[in-house]
Amino acid sequence: MDPVYEKNIDSIVLRLMEDEEITPEEASLLKQWIKDNPEKSRELQELSVLWTRFDAEMESDRDVINKKWKETESIIKRSGLSFNHIIRNFRKYAAVFLIGMLLPSLVIGYSVLNREKLLSQVIKVPYGAKSNLMLPDGTEIIMNAGSTLSYDASYGIKERKVNLTGEAYFKVAKNKHKLFFVKTKDMTVKAYGTEFNVKCYKEDRSTEATLIEGVIGIKLNNRSNKEYILKPDQQLKYSVSEDNSGKGNLIILKNINTKFYTSWVDDIIKVKSITLKALALKLERKYNVTIHIENKELENMKFTGVLENETIEQILQALELSASIQYKIDNREIWLYK
Repeated sequence: MDPVYEKNIDSIVLRLMEDEEITPEEASLLKQWIKDNPEKSRELQELSVLWTRFDAEMESDRDVINKKWKETESIIKRSGLSFNHIIRNFRKYAAVFLIGMLLPSLVIGYSVLNREKLLSQVIKVPYGAKSNLMLPDGTEIIMNAGSTLSYDASYGIKERKVNLTGEAYFKVAKNKHKLFFVKTKDMTVKAYGTEFNVKCYKEDRSTEATLIEGVIGIKLNNRSNKEYILKPDQQLKYSVSEDNSGKGNLIILKNINTKFYTSWVDDIIKVKSITLKALALKLERKYNVTIHIENKELENMKFTGVLENETIEQILQALELSASIQYKIDNREIWLYK
């Protein structure tokens, strides 16, 4: 690798450690370097954890440092030297010396804000794909098409929290001391160690949390602190009103067949009495296409069935035969009409 390029990266990281500002171009360069060198990302995350802990240690020992500084001032005065002269010329060095003496392992500085921005993890899954990932604590996540998941560099230090838009299946590593949170646009799901599915696409008016194993607690973002507890084979569904008034409808379903909500993990679409409009959204995500429903009355037609290894053309042919729905395909655009 180009030594000059590496030197620039070293300089940027050093200035961040010293709590200095970096330019947007330098931030972009560092992000690209992390992307090109994924093995370095883990090293920077570990350094981030150390710096965070050292910052906390610095705060906890500030009173001790101030006390030592006052003692040093007293010694300088008794020495007969000009106190102002000493302070004017050597104070910054004395301060560094004192901190080093008190906290020999302390690393000072580094911009927390810049660190979080640069080391936060964002995973985006395009339409027509899925993604499997494992978090540092061993939690497994399967992300559905068109989903985005993010978590910051401090994940696992005090808490375990991720942000989700889209759909994901979680197998949470057990840790009774640190809860696991999934924050969505409408709700926050809390779990200790369990398996559950969360669906919260932006274009959907509803957010669903489906529990497969264990126990989870759910709080709605726009309501009181009331927590709804789910047990296995239960689902909480919150639907936002169509008039955008902020009101919503909450229901908890019991004894459900969770396979209808998690079959996508196995590349299977299971639907039961679902509208064509909702089915079209599922097909768009799975096959990376855009579907236009030309006739309004077609949107509420309902379908039940299982889609596994079919191509999008085979599914359209089945719709044509079973519901007399005509279709037209142009590249990745599909039109459905009477």
